[in-house]
Amino acid sequence: MLSDGASVTHGQGDAIRRASDRALMSRLLRRGASGAFLVSVGGTALGLLANLVMARLIGRAEYGIYALMFSWVSVLTMVAQAGQDISIIRFLPSYIQDKAWGKVLGLRVGVGLFVLATSICVAIVGCAVVHSLGARHSASWRDTFYIGFATLPILTQLQQSSAMHRAFKRPVITGIYSSVMRPVVLLVLLGIAAVILVRRDAPMAAVCVAIAALMSLMASGWHLTRAWPAEGRGASPCYETSRWVAVGGQLSLLSIIIVGGAKLDVMLLGAIMGTADVGPYYAAVKMAGFAFFASQAVNVVLAPMIAERYDAGDMQGLQSVAVYGARIALTGALAVALFCAAAGRWVLGLFGHGFDTAYVPLLILALGYCISTCFGEVGFMLSMTKYQKQASFFVLIGIAANCIAAVLLVPRLGATGAAIGASLSLVIWRGLAWRFVTTRLGVEPSIFGSIERKGADPR
Repeated sequence: MLSDGASVTHGQGDAIRRASDRALMSRLLRRGASGAFLVSVGGTALGLLANLVMARLIGRAEYGIYALMFSWVSVLTMVAQAGQDISIIRFLPSYIQDKAWGKVLGLRVGVGLFVLATSICVAIVGCAVVHSLGARHSASWRDTFYIGFATLPILTQLQQSSAMHRAFKRPVITGIYSSVMRPVVLLVLLGIAAVILVRRDAPMAAVCVAIAALMSLMASGWHLTRAWPAEGRGASPCYETSRWVAVGGQLSLLSIIIVGGAKLDVMLLGAIMGTADVGPYYAAVKMAGFAFFASQAVNVVLAPMIAERYDAGDMQGLQSVAVYGARIALTGALAVALFCAAAGRWVLGLFGHGFDTAYVPLLILALGYCISTCFGEVGFMLSMTKYQKQASFFVLIGIAANCIAAVLLVPRLGATGAAIGASLSLVIWRGLAWRFVTTRLGVEPSIFGSIERKGADPR
């Protein structure tokens, strides 16, 4: 009898601890997301402002060249990352929890050098392709792409540094350098260029972007070194290279596919209609991207929590943080969609003459982002557990839908067709991923999920 009573008491104690743990997670999510929310809003606004200034400074045609270049470089940055930025977020929380500081240091050094080497190789190949295709394009196009590929190693290292801050659960610091400092520096450089330079074109803008990224990387790296935990400073690096590369390779495919899918509409529009139509549409994409600012803020805190809860077998806690995050993200997306509907045409007009033609694509993109946000952050729900391959498959289905829609609609509808394809792609793959998460993990991550969940661990 005493044993039964002790067992009941122990079970009650476990239940109380789990409830306390979930309450703590929700508080951390709200507090972390609130700080990251401010950084995300500020960074997105500054990024939009920087693009607005750039478009007015270099003109619609040159801005289209820059937009096309940056879309390609963004995709190739993820190729060069080889999934190691997500590997950091996947492994570092458990290393810190286990006090395995040698592995923490090894992850920072080993992965950083690996990504630097791959990014240099990708940049060299990219420059070779530009050289082979250069005769078909203008000198401005060639120079812009050369500069963009030269910037690629800087961008990958900046992502690595941001991932380290993120894995250490520093949600505000994560975005300070990449999301806030970089556009601020870019605005300053564009202002200087407008005053002292006669040549105002896409290559000049690309140089400013490269310098801003380099300065942000230096500041982020310095902060990371200064804030390194005292107990880990004397540790000798320990490397689990095969494990990092194996998992990173799987995560790499997912990252490449997701970013490629996000940029595919811009690249397809440029390939089918030319760079003249890319500029206004890219401005609409940047403005509609505000719909994801709340989601991005939440994900800074959410991704490490997902990995921790899944590794601990706490599926109820996993659902709680997922639903919290989904509801916060949708609130932000709806606010942005309403703003786009009310003031979108006016804001697009600020970019320059002819940019307001992207108003309808802007509304379509904003609506698509709102619908997709309702499913919750299903991408991280899969990649932070053990289902990154399935996530890649779902995104590929979305990309296929985007390509089909682009081929059918872009020649007839232009940027509007590209927006329809992009929105359709996002809704399809996230809907499929949501279905998989609910059936396989037994977790309801959408806005309709319950904060408290009953059921056993499906693993």
